[in-house]
Amino acid sequence: MDYESWTKDELIAKLRSLDVKCNEHVKRPPPSGSVSPGSTPLADPAPPSDPAPSSDPASPAPPRKRKGRMVDFDFSRFPQRKVAFKFSYLGWPYHGLARQGNSLTSEEKHQIELTYPTVEGALFKALAHCKLITSETTCDYSRCGRTDRGVSGFGQVVAMYVRSTGKFITEEEARVIVDAGQEHLIIRDAQNGGRPVLLPSNEHELTYINMLNKSLPPEIRIHAWSPVAPSFSARFSCKSRFYRYFFPQSGLDIQAMQEAAKRYEGAHDFRNFCRLDPAKQIKNFERIVQSAQITRVSGQVKFVGDGQSEEGVWWQLELRGTAFLWHQVRCMMAVLFAVGQRLETPDVVDHMMDIQMTNGKPEYEMASDLPLVLADCAFDEKDVKWIRVRSPGRDSTNMVVLDRIVSKTWGELNTQAVIASALLQTVRDTQAPMLCERGSMDINYSLWSECRKQLLEADTQTVRVILGGGAIKQAKKYTPIMQRNRAEPVELRNQAWLERKTANKRARTDE
Repeated sequence: MDYESWTKDELIAKLRSLDVKCNEHVKRPPPSGSVSPGSTPLADPAPPSDPAPSSDPASPAPPRKRKGRMVDFDFSRFPQRKVAFKFSYLGWPYHGLARQGNSLTSEEKHQIELTYPTVEGALFKALAHCKLITSETTCDYSRCGRTDRGVSGFGQVVAMYVRSTGKFITEEEARVIVDAGQEHLIIRDAQNGGRPVLLPSNEHELTYINMLNKSLPPEIRIHAWSPVAPSFSARFSCKSRFYRYFFPQSGLDIQAMQEAAKRYEGAHDFRNFCRLDPAKQIKNFERIVQSAQITRVSGQVKFVGDGQSEEGVWWQLELRGTAFLWHQVRCMMAVLFAVGQRLETPDVVDHMMDIQMTNGKPEYEMASDLPLVLADCAFDEKDVKWIRVRSPGRDSTNMVVLDRIVSKTWGELNTQAVIASALLQTVRDTQAPMLCERGSMDINYSLWSECRKQLLEADTQTVRVILGGGAIKQAKKYTPIMQRNRAEPVELRNQAWLERKTANKRARTDE
């Protein structure tokens, strides 16, 4: 037929008639009657004739057939393999990395996760949606570093067992493969009931990165995955962790901060640079800081700052160590801020690490969580070999999509920052009355930026302590850290917790 000569209404009517014909053909009932031996089967009823094309373009299309109920996924048909995932996340929308209980199996804990969302909660939801795990408690899950509320991660690593496209094979098939010198293609572990599993090539494995990133929110992105051994632990197999803490110059003495940061390097007792949890009964507070340095940000991140003002010049603490205590980095940064404001001298670091001199943590507020990032987690190359694309050299889809999503996120947040900057500039450019001498009737107007500067210089009674992330604590007087009240020694606090626990247990027994 010459469809090119048809009008739009005629084409629409023809399509609808074909749609009706297809639906009636699918729903056509089987022939009635029964067929007995030796009898002639009844002829199939004649197919319905084509309905006449409707000239009314507004006539409703026939209803589509409703899909049937989805059948439960049978995990027992598929083998599992242990893998590690490297991923990033922006921490401020979440209440930390660690999930609040098993959100997949408990309705109560699921409600907690909705109220206090966590990065792991979103990750496990995506894993369940992709049918990669059955439960958080049965996948041998481990994480490298536990970050607090508001803290971000660029190179966080977790490990677990997930579904694979590999296949179960017989013992005889396994022996043939081993005899051929290909034993590395077979795994046999408790997660698969001891049955031999033939692993697929990386190109034929499930597209873990693509699958998860489609189910995760845009602020959480999977960057790479790696096959790992059954004994691998994201926490205990990690060789070092690398943190970065970002801050603007804003009148800070960077040289003094650099001098103080160097004193963190080496093996030291950091009990006065962390938050103590007596329930964990930690007795060893010695940690090894491999490097600690203050560096300019613009050399590594070209999108930050314009360098026209101190607020536009950004710096970062780069901290690498084998392991860290709870809130250790934020406590270390709080002391560096005090040094940078010349409220403390660099040797305060040495005094606080001397547990004979300072046997009890002085009272001070730790730095903000917002600028802190777990930038990377390092492993032995023999343990982890990261896979970022499905076919190296031939496929870059994962990296293209990753770059597009992160660029979009950066664009949105950068736009918000520019708008907030423009608003601040508008406020600073407002004409406001200058301070005048008492009794004077002359009022001069000037830019608020000049008035603000005059007010700050005149206010000698207020101390503004920088805490990072835009947070500033104001006080009438600054008390040096070494002169402040101190908590009880760690040993006494641990003992007190044990005594309370024993007393509570005895009370419950008596009841």
